[in-house]
Amino acid sequence: MLKRAFNKLLSEFSFIRGNLLTLIVSWIFMDFTFSMTFLFESPYIRALGASPFVIGLMNSAGVAALSLVRIFGAYIADRYGRKQIIVTMTFGIAISYLFYAFAPDWRFILLGMIISNLCLIYQPALDAIHADSIPPEKRGLGYAASNVIPNIPAIFAPAIAGYIVETYGLISGMRLIYLIVFLCMLISAIIRFLFLKETLPGYRKIKLEELKEVFKESLIAIKEAWASMSKDLKLLTVALLVSAFEEPMFRNFTSLYAFDVIKVTDIEWGIVNAAWIVTTLIFGLPLGKIIDKIGRKNSILLSYVIFTPTSILFIFCRNFLQLFIAYIMFAIGGSLIGPAYSALQADMVPREKRGRVMGIIGTLNIIATIPASALGGYLYEIDPAAPFIWAVILGIVVSFIIIFGVKEPSEKET
Repeated sequence: MLKRAFNKLLSEFSFIRGNLLTLIVSWIFMDFTFSMTFLFESPYIRALGASPFVIGLMNSAGVAALSLVRIFGAYIADRYGRKQIIVTMTFGIAISYLFYAFAPDWRFILLGMIISNLCLIYQPALDAIHADSIPPEKRGLGYAASNVIPNIPAIFAPAIAGYIVETYGLISGMRLIYLIVFLCMLISAIIRFLFLKETLPGYRKIKLEELKEVFKESLIAIKEAWASMSKDLKLLTVALLVSAFEEPMFRNFTSLYAFDVIKVTDIEWGIVNAAWIVTTLIFGLPLGKIIDKIGRKNSILLSYVIFTPTSILFIFCRNFLQLFIAYIMFAIGGSLIGPAYSALQADMVPREKRGRVMGIIGTLNIIATIPASALGGYLYEIDPAAPFIWAVILGIVVSFIIIFGVKEPSEKET
């Protein structure tokens, strides 16, 4: 009986091989280190002299840099292929974290942030090669597996980060953590260089002398890609834009809120984030299968049914236990919404246009976050709860757009 169950499990996940397996292994190293830095990044930057508003402006500047190169990256993904740009820029991101590790003040963090975001020019290529590597009938489970499996080792990351900061202090501890990030990103880049295979037929080697002309062509191609998008995909993009505006208000200021208002300790904050990762692991794959069964749209709506009351709970949290419960609920909602959005996009976009179309959607999302980060910092200085209140309102708006504006395609793109 055990053998039969094991064989069934192997069969269920037999699609995880080749490029998908390579990406998941590289993400294991990335997710582990990012789960360490996320906890204390904003407090670290504040300790190096930045106010919450400056932290918001810094994130806006980094995102602005990314928005400049995303369109270019999308066109490169569909013309020159996925692997070249992914591998090169993963090495670039690794180097950018040395600025975080050795920063004498917040300005060096800003420089590292801009370099890192410029290197994320590879995102459209990564989105495309990821979508290329998952069978259409397994997309919900495939995206869920991509979220869950890399997080298995990351269970221990928040506790390790909390211990390092508790032992060495915030600044020295974070410098050590960012050096670990650099090493893990380097390993991820090497894995991608050795094992990633190109998925675009007829790709060409990138030539620097062609890139200026390619940039001009990319602007025209992206305009054409937008025109070719279906009405439902355009409305889904609008929903993503509103959601993207909401997201930085949570991401950039939850750690400050946890320390300033809820008054958790470094170790408690590590435990809360570890619980978030464990919950993602427990519910991620089952919810991925549910996405394939009940549909992408219903899954997105269900996630907002979870997110909205949980966000209100977070605003009123005043102790460790309340925060712990809120983060478990956030993890369940997050396990639904990310894979559901990704699967729905992949269902709607043809393979040959995937780099450009996903590129324009990603670029528009990023542009939406530019004012959001700065606005979140400004609102936080007025009232620490204000960014999260606005995020709740925007989440409700997204729900209505999905309910009344988006229909799932009857035929999924390969």
